[in-house]
Amino acid sequence: MDNRQLAKRLSESSDIIFKYGSPWSEAQFYAQLAQKNSITHVKIEDDKVIGFIICQFVLDEAELLLIGVLPDYKNNGIASTLLTEACELLKQNNVSHLFLEVRSQNEEAIRFYKKHQFKELGVRKNYYHHPTDNAVMMQLEI
Repeated sequence: MDNRQLAKRLSESSDIIFKYGSPWSEAQFYAQLAQKNSITHVKIEDDKVIGFIICQFVLDEAELLLIGVLPDYKNNGIASTLLTEACELLKQNNVSHLFLEVRSQNEEAIRFYKKHQFKELGVRKNYYHHPTDNAVMMQLEI
């Protein structure tokens, strides 16, 4: 599958995965796939993207931009596997810290990150729109 096809599939899956719809357009996925300092790790089943993680790194720091699993595939360890495998790839690129922001109302995601040893760093007030929500900033030492 080439990057155009993958961007389309990521966009389609993202629309289903995220409660408020895909935070990125197909064009944004495509642009991210072209980045040299980016890791996009995907799980595919029956020719559809069932889960993915996208991280971007600079020097020894990375940001987890998106992670998601289709609802029918949740609670099967896919997100944990994606995160673990992405961290291994980041380590190979000399990354030692992974940062993220998550909606404060996304309790399921916050529990997931804490289970994987992410620590809370602080809160960005009114960071998200549609609907308005604070962002919890988190960090993982990898």
